[in-house]
Amino acid sequence: MMLGRFANVRPALDEDDTFLFEVFCTLWERETALMPNPQLVQHFLRIQYITAERRFQVRYPQLERFVVLSDGEAAGRIYLHRTPAMLQIVELTLLPAYRSRGLATALIRDVMAKAHQTGQLVSIRAERRSELAAAICERLGFRMVVVDDQDRFFEWSPPSDRSKDSAGPVTEGPQDRGTLSSHSVP
Repeated sequence: MMLGRFANVRPALDEDDTFLFEVFCTLWERETALMPNPQLVQHFLRIQYITAERRFQVRYPQLERFVVLSDGEAAGRIYLHRTPAMLQIVELTLLPAYRSRGLATALIRDVMAKAHQTGQLVSIRAERRSELAAAICERLGFRMVVVDDQDRFFEWSPPSDRSKDSAGPVTEGPQDRGTLSSHSVP
């Protein structure tokens, strides 16, 4: 099932691989900034990208990959996975020039609206080091359900299903949920 009805995304095509790789590379800027060999950095990043894409395909066989658009320009990527009960934001990353404009918030709200129509939960992961990403999730009505060494996992329930929000405390440990990187916040 596609989410192509969103005005600000389009399905990712095979031809978008170079762009999706470029977006992926922005997630590693801090880690690769001090590496002295640019060719080695590109090789390292390509291996990381291929590994991540394969992991997504194995973990989420029905993964829906989209290119995020801003005024018709490619601005980032959003990967979604549906189950009957949940709509997971597996990955949401924007290019640096498009961050802090409210675009990620608008995308998350679009996903929430779609999930509301179908009565699904929405899940997302925010890096633990990103207070901003966590604050955005909480501001949008997500509640933290799991915390591990690296991430915080959030869920949102449609208003008619809010009784589930009070079911249980935040737990510690890894979970298979979506992601909002610290680089992808609005």
